[in-house]
Amino acid sequence: MQIIAITDIHGHEYFDNTIAKAISNADLILIGGDITNFGGEKEADPILQNINQLNNQILAIPGNCDQHSVNKLLISKGINLHRERRIIENITFYGVGGCSKTPFHTPQEYTESEIEEILSDFEKTDTQFHILLSHSPPAKTKVDNTFIGLHVGSKAIRSFIEKFQLDLVICGHIHEARGVDTINNTLIINPGPFPKHYAVIDLNEKIEYELH
Repeated sequence: MQIIAITDIHGHEYFDNTIAKAISNADLILIGGDITNFGGEKEADPILQNINQLNNQILAIPGNCDQHSVNKLLISKGINLHRERRIIENITFYGVGGCSKTPFHTPQEYTESEIEEILSDFEKTDTQFHILLSHSPPAKTKVDNTFIGLHVGSKAIRSFIEKFQLDLVICGHIHEARGVDTINNTLIINPGPFPKHYAVIDLNEKIEYELH
């Protein structure tokens, strides 16, 4: 399976032909939140439609900069992964949107206890790969480090990764922390803000990836 992972769109409706071709050729598109820039359903819908016209195999979560009406839109389109578990071709996908608490009081923020509660509903399945799509990165990694050197990721997400021994985590939220890290044997990828950046991930016998 080939996955295109994008996150932190922040209202950008348009992207170039190279990205369009990559989206069209992929088996699945993972959208990791912040579809809008503090917008709701009205702002998110045209962005999702643009992607859907190229590839209708999509799973998505909201980010902290998405109003709660975006959650309802994702559910109505049948592509929501927030608080859900999906199995596709022997791969289990788990999703948690929003982010842990910030000083900025953005639309979708959760306490660590609330994130832990969401994640506690998930059960591990007997599939080849287990992948978490999370807007917040896990705490104390290269992908949650802000430009002033603060680690602002979620402790609950990190604990979930360590407990479940996931194969892959796709996250976002911290634009300047675009990159890759690991927690034990779990690969963590922050693709960086779209459309400037995205990740191509190939799942065969092992996980291979490219950051663009």
